Amino acid sequence: MVDRKISNTELEAKGLTVDGVEIIPPTPETTQSQKRTKREISYYKLFGRIYYQVSDLIEFANKSKTVAS
Repeated sequence: MVDRKISNTELEAKGLTVDGVEIIPPTPETTQSQKRTKREISYYKLFGRIYYQVSDLIEFANKSKTVAS
């Protein structure tokens, strides 16, 4: 898979799916904004638009993972 940038609107509409596995479900813009403000998720601001690196989103999802013991 190519490590590309996805826009906040794409994350809101489709979520993040890698190789047929949903990593992050579709997430509202307000939730994304809260995560950015709290510095829980890294992002790029290019030409007035917000973009996320796919590898950063996968890392964020893995940090948020809870494992039952």
